Amino acid sequence: MDIAARSRIADPSLAPEGEQRIRWVAKHSPVLNRLARERLADGALRGRRVAVVVHLEAKTAYLATLLAEAGADVVVAGSNPGSTQDSVCAALVARGIEVHARHGASREEFDADLLAVADTRPEIVVDDGAELTARIVEHRPDAAAGLAGVTEETTTGIARLRALEADGRLTFPAIAANDALCKHLFDNRYGTGQSTLAAIDRLTNLTFPGREFCVVGYGWVGKGLARAARGAGGRVTVVEIDPVAALEAHMDGHRVASLEEALPAADVLIAATGAIDCVPAEALRHLKDGVVIANGGHHEREVAIDGLGAGEEVRTGVTEHELPLGGHAYVLAEGRQTNVAGGDGHPVEIMDLSFSVQALAAHLLARGGLESGLHRFPDELDREIARTKLATLGLKLAEPTAKQLEFEARWSV
Repeated sequence: MDIAARSRIADPSLAPEGEQRIRWVAKHSPVLNRLARERLADGALRGRRVAVVVHLEAKTAYLATLLAEAGADVVVAGSNPGSTQDSVCAALVARGIEVHARHGASREEFDADLLAVADTRPEIVVDDGAELTARIVEHRPDAAAGLAGVTEETTTGIARLRALEADGRLTFPAIAANDALCKHLFDNRYGTGQSTLAAIDRLTNLTFPGREFCVVGYGWVGKGLARAARGAGGRVTVVEIDPVAALEAHMDGHRVASLEEALPAADVLIAATGAIDCVPAEALRHLKDGVVIANGGHHEREVAIDGLGAGEEVRTGVTEHELPLGGHAYVLAEGRQTNVAGGDGHPVEIMDLSFSVQALAAHLLARGGLESGLHRFPDELDREIARTKLATLGLKLAEPTAKQLEFEARWSV
């Protein structure tokens, strides 16, 4: 059976549009083009079965292409049906890569696509939210036994992997790609900040200056969102449950408040925790008429939008819902991750760094030698990615002097 026959996609005729998108990414991914290809060319990935389950748009497609060019047998699925781009799926199949994903797939179809990927018995998984990993462990234990390892893209996925490890079910190596410096310091902060605000603008066509933004969560994603919202002219209130993060938000110049204090004034509510029900159903009664609800985290259940009842689409990607105490709320992208379900996701140059982490993590797993359990992404690879990025920008680092090196090496005063 050929690749097209094995794949499940919406429309093969969309391939030219997807191909154009992927080529654009290739032109703006200097780190992957210089660093990942050099390292992947050593043959470690040749013949290895690799599954890529990340938001399926052009940047993910380019990563999958590079892995395939390194000799891996690659199969791809999306980590969220709302962010899957059908044209990109078609382009990947035209490039000879098996794909199981369709935009807007039902929950049952989404599960079936991921289990179809699991049935290819991947040795290496590049995952987002542990969507494939969790299903392999739960539904395909024989396939789990054959895993050489997993590399995970998100904060939510890392939490799931830690839960698996605590339950004694992480029987393979897993690399916390999300925790790499060249991932979370740039992707989570600058990428999410820019791309989420850009998607809100695209979906609503409303102004930002003077609006009250409520950002729930002040991890790296929340920091980026708050910074972008303030930079766009908004006033930001942060809601946090962690005292250190709340204090940091205060020192960064944001108002810090409880949900009950923050929601009544919010013109734009953005969830950024990676958890479910950070804005629970009972809190929805505090929302004001006309509030825009966006998701900067992972789960579509970060805000309990089920508590709003059925919605009516009033603009592409925007549904209007009645609030419990009267008035209306506008939910973006059905509560899914706004930047990828309502836009093109992170800027290409940001994902160039993140997917360099993923490519080198997959290569590290292919080489073997890691014990079962959760591992940090190696610091030396982080620095190599950063040095490569600086080189592509034409920037040079200072060198330590002999006196500085001598001072750092001695312990006496």
